[in-house]
Amino acid sequence: MASLDSIQFILPKKKQKTGGQSATPGYNANDEVRSVPRYANHRNDIFDSRQSGDSRTLLDDLVRHDPDVSSAIFAFGTISSSAQMYMVAYDTNNEVDADGIKLAQAISNRLFTANDYSIGFNAKMSEKQFLDDLRYSTILHGAYGFELVYDKALEPYELRIVDMKSVEWQESKPGLYKPFQKVTGVNDSVSLDIPTFFTEKFHQNPNDIYGYSLFVSAINTIAARQQVINDLYRIMQFTGYPRLDITVLESVLMQNAPPALRNDPKKRQQFVDQQLSAIRGQFTTIRPDQAFVHTDAVKTGMVNDKNPGASLQIKEVIETLNAQNQAALKTMPSVVGKGQNGDTASTESRLFAISCDSLNKTLASGLSEALTLAARIAGFQGRVEVCFTPIELRPTLELEPHFTMKASRLKQDLSLGVITDLEYHMQMYNRPPPAGYKKLSGTNFLDQQTVDVQADKISPNDDPNGRGQVSEGGKNAKSNRTKSGEV
Repeated sequence: MASLDSIQFILPKKKQKTGGQSATPGYNANDEVRSVPRYANHRNDIFDSRQSGDSRTLLDDLVRHDPDVSSAIFAFGTISSSAQMYMVAYDTNNEVDADGIKLAQAISNRLFTANDYSIGFNAKMSEKQFLDDLRYSTILHGAYGFELVYDKALEPYELRIVDMKSVEWQESKPGLYKPFQKVTGVNDSVSLDIPTFFTEKFHQNPNDIYGYSLFVSAINTIAARQQVINDLYRIMQFTGYPRLDITVLESVLMQNAPPALRNDPKKRQQFVDQQLSAIRGQFTTIRPDQAFVHTDAVKTGMVNDKNPGASLQIKEVIETLNAQNQAALKTMPSVVGKGQNGDTASTESRLFAISCDSLNKTLASGLSEALTLAARIAGFQGRVEVCFTPIELRPTLELEPHFTMKASRLKQDLSLGVITDLEYHMQMYNRPPPAGYKKLSGTNFLDQQTVDVQADKISPNDDPNGRGQVSEGGKNAKSNRTKSGEV
């Protein structure tokens, strides 16, 4: 049995393919130059396309023209991106390695920083754009994938995002899946069975290798709401506004009709129909601010002229439309939407922050594997772990007292030698100590203070849960107030 102290890393046998093997989303091998797509998504009606469209395609469209889905993905992306990404490297003894952290940072700089300006336009993604795109893909598809691409000098060049809609899985053995990508314009699937391809799923069914968006359950509800909104628009057009009521006097028409038509019922009816069509054509083109002149052959009036909005609850309609516009414009009353109670909004905000933390952890898992592989190929004997700071919705100045308390506690541990100087800087600043830093771990640079706790003066309401604890052997909580209210 191998010892844990003698861990060996087996690197890829083949050199990595220059330029990568996967294709970017939307790539067509037959098109030399891709044309700009037409932006007509706002015309889509999910109630009509829901039966024939794929859920992934429908959600891609809903992000563009549905206020709620757009607001949801905007909130997830905005709140999640507020966390700061940092890297920690561990050696084979599972201890923090400062040199490994510097190597991981150097690899990250190569992946997200343009160094060759002779190629023209810089198409390399920044770190923020890459993370935002990963979040977007994870939320809409339930999973993400990317390839670690090496350049001609066999140096890590970029992390290329792979559209998971184009990835198919083949199960050669029970539990052994191999990914293949369907590329437009290519007959055969491209094998992604390479060590530089990484993928992760986010809150998916463990019995299904394919990922699905967390918003799939909203499609039917959105379709039903779309039908209600369409009906509401039609009702507003017919009953919500005043309309012209034109009465054509048939007796006047017949008095001015040719004599030959008066005794022929069929020709007389044709004559009346022709006159009605002509009059209808005249009045349908009149704007509300225009006056019109007519003969005594017609009489005009108004439908719902006294109270045109009586048959329509316009206030509820306006509130509904305002709520949709508010979601579409990203002006939500709270981070998670529609709670009007302060306590409810705080609880929802906290739950939403935890969901964003979980999303960031999913991103960190795949990035940790990719950077670990790149660091090991570069000669590092250990692993790299990508982390994100916890989501905080409170302002920075409000968190400053908490940072001060954390620093005080960590300095106490640093003085006692409980933590190292490297661990202190990583927990406080998410980076190794600067060059020339004086080591302070275990030097007892802080005076030890003894805290005297008086158990009989512990308040029963001094903690966030509204309860205090009394030391063992203590009696019930004491009070200086008598039953009669005297002190």
